[in-house]
Amino acid sequence: VGRSFIDFVHQRDRSTFASQITSGLAVPKIVNGTLEKAQSTCNPNSTMVCRIRRYRALETGFGIKERATIFMPFLLKFSFKSINHDEEKSVYLVIQATPFFSAFKIPKELISNSLPFVLRHTSNGIIEYVDPEAVPYLGYLPQEMVSKDVLQLYHPDDLEYLCQVYETIVKEGVLSRSKPYRIMTQNGDYAKLETEWSSFINPWSRKLEFVIGKHQILEGPTNPDVFHATESEKVYKMPEEQKKKAQMLRHNILRIMNEVLTKPAEAAKQQMSKRCQDLTHFMESLMEEQPKPEDELHLDIQDADHTYYERDSVMLGG
Repeated sequence: VGRSFIDFVHQRDRSTFASQITSGLAVPKIVNGTLEKAQSTCNPNSTMVCRIRRYRALETGFGIKERATIFMPFLLKFSFKSINHDEEKSVYLVIQATPFFSAFKIPKELISNSLPFVLRHTSNGIIEYVDPEAVPYLGYLPQEMVSKDVLQLYHPDDLEYLCQVYETIVKEGVLSRSKPYRIMTQNGDYAKLETEWSSFINPWSRKLEFVIGKHQILEGPTNPDVFHATESEKVYKMPEEQKKKAQMLRHNILRIMNEVLTKPAEAAKQQMSKRCQDLTHFMESLMEEQPKPEDELHLDIQDADHTYYERDSVMLGG
């Protein structure tokens, strides 16, 4: 009590926290000296996920400085509340914090009723949106995943299958359900999931704009604590040849998303092709009808006042 709440928020989440309060919540308007009621009600969309520092208790001796600072992920819900103090109205920011725990208890735990979560990425593979529901399954906070390359999260051995998946998404626009594949969790391990895919195709350019995946986790990672910090020495070192193959497959997926014709583009191409064929047939029929000698057009231009430009126009018109 008496301390600034932002002191307890993780350094990397402070800018997100500040922007959420300034843009996610409108500052209460004071009209004629009174607070507007609409502003003091809770906005259900004003939520964010951030890490809050845990209390470092004096359990053994005075070695607080040696102990690592532990942060825990929370879902924060914001609302404004006006409280009367001695006939003066003060506006308070009320935060309801709900902790997140890893969805897994044991290594490679099979999950039958996991909550689905949505992840959206652009045609360049850059993640634009992640549901907060993904946090207990993947261990990443939404703001950590946004702007990441989704292709780097897919298991290298599953990229070949995912090439086929993306080709279907681009050509058909949707894929009802994929086969199980693996995605990297925050602790460096992989969870197994299956996905329903859909996409948005720009109606003017007929190009793929973004891909939406509704994911459902089937099996947890080897380390069940998805919030555990990745230890660099434990990260799997991929052989150089395998690394090159994975990179080639990632480039292939990007090429599919940006170069393979979408369904509307394919339809437009076929329509254009038909028009071209019709025009070709028309031109051929014209060419086949040879003009008779007496029908040939003779232009006898004797008017010397015409410029070359005008004469050529007449001939061209003829």
